Amino acid sequence: MSAINFPDSPRRRAWFYGALGLVFLRALPNLRYPIGRDQATYCVIGQGLLHGQLLYRDLWDNKPPGIFYLYAVIVKIFGPVMWSVGAVDILWLLAISCCIFYFARRSMGTPAAALAMVFNAVRHCRQGYIHAAQPETFLMLCVFAAYFLVKSGNQRSVLRLFLAGLVLGAGFWLKYNALAFFPAVAIVPFLDFRELDQPAGRIRFSLSWREWLFRMMGIAGGFVLMVAGVLGYFWVSGAWPALKEVQFEVLPRYGSMAFDITTNNFFLWALRETQIQLDIWYEIIAAAALFIAWRRRELSAILPAALFALAGYISVAMQVRFHHPYYYETCYPFFAMFWGYVCVKTYEGFRYLQGKLARRNLTLARGLLWLVLIGLGASLLPEESVRAVQQYSFMIDWWRNPEQSYTVYYWQLPLEKLRDQMRVLDFLKANSQPQDEVYVWGTAPLINFLSRRSSPSRFVSNLALISLWAPDRWRQELADTLEAKRPRYIVVIRDDAIPTVSFTGLDSEQYLSVYPALAGVLKRLYQPDVRLGDFMVYRLK
Repeated sequence: MSAINFPDSPRRRAWFYGALGLVFLRALPNLRYPIGRDQATYCVIGQGLLHGQLLYRDLWDNKPPGIFYLYAVIVKIFGPVMWSVGAVDILWLLAISCCIFYFARRSMGTPAAALAMVFNAVRHCRQGYIHAAQPETFLMLCVFAAYFLVKSGNQRSVLRLFLAGLVLGAGFWLKYNALAFFPAVAIVPFLDFRELDQPAGRIRFSLSWREWLFRMMGIAGGFVLMVAGVLGYFWVSGAWPALKEVQFEVLPRYGSMAFDITTNNFFLWALRETQIQLDIWYEIIAAAALFIAWRRRELSAILPAALFALAGYISVAMQVRFHHPYYYETCYPFFAMFWGYVCVKTYEGFRYLQGKLARRNLTLARGLLWLVLIGLGASLLPEESVRAVQQYSFMIDWWRNPEQSYTVYYWQLPLEKLRDQMRVLDFLKANSQPQDEVYVWGTAPLINFLSRRSSPSRFVSNLALISLWAPDRWRQELADTLEAKRPRYIVVIRDDAIPTVSFTGLDSEQYLSVYPALAGVLKRLYQPDVRLGDFMVYRLK
């Protein structure tokens, strides 16, 4: 039976569609998500790609190119609207839920797989708009797709294996740490776990080493072709020097500076951040799942998910950054499977004890056992129910008055400043024309995206300029660009420092004191027009 067959029995269909319905209901309020700082950057660059600009040469960011071309498609479909990212997040969550179900049901069973869908959706939705449509989320679709292509149908199909490599290569261009999943995709589908729970306790290949090497070469061939094809495109398009500068010179310097985030032991900091971001309960449940599987001689059921969870965490560690929760989207689907497995085994244990107590006519004990089970279930439901009701209440407010709902959006990162951004948007729409250029000196590319006012510089966010890892020539490049193009407005933001990225505590406004080139342009060519909260708008003289 193929690993991605449609649910083939009424019971399986009931579990699958019931869980998918719950996922959709939990995710529906995500439609009101604002576009966060990261996603706004992707949108602005995606919009520029649609207009013929070249990535890195004309549009700068330090992430791999895949996410920007994906956002070009999103912008093309939805246009410059705030709810686009929320809509994509809902569609993604439905897709990843299907992947979780098909991955887990063959080894863990249908109920555990369905519960894993729900647990993953709950965890993802709790994280809010920051997690929506990030590279890590799309990367996991590539990982699952590659796994299913290798695992499903005729494993001797060279075309299927080659396609799996292409898909995994696409994931590599979303985040380079997709490499961590290559061994899992190339090895786990060919492992036979059936003897693991036998006295011998062995895992063996389901084919000879020569046959496995042939299949791995098929996957590697697709992967290498995808990587080489993208590099070839940048070479032919003329954007290769900019790609080389950003990805091979500046990005490694940025990555190496991660060790300066803490003055204490880096590895202790990494473990502490992992515990905070991953959640101690998820770690406990993972340990409980492995212990239960070992005691019940069912390690073969849990080990595939455990190996992929390990690959997911290695992918986090590869970027030597542990402080953003969305990095762990590479782990969440598999930890959700652990939750599903533990819940099912807990219920099976309950049923076993109920039967044993019934045979001994211990009615009171059976009643107390029911109370314990209800208490366990109730401990999980109230907080999540309150969250869901709250989110639906917010969605109703959004439906009635979208702009007002964004100005008071709960919960947002302090540096987003959505209220002030909406005020700047209203100002620009009232005092400028669509053809006018606006440069935002700060980390608020959403202003350019929603106002439809293009930026005169390739640096859509100033993180490329204020960071310690940025070359000095980029700062002079910006000053020269603004001097030559003279956009109608320049917006300067205060209180927007991101020390974990820029390695400086100065916000954008404060940074002008150590950036005389830009300060000089503002002084000579611009005059203060209006202050809107933390946003100072300068108008061309």
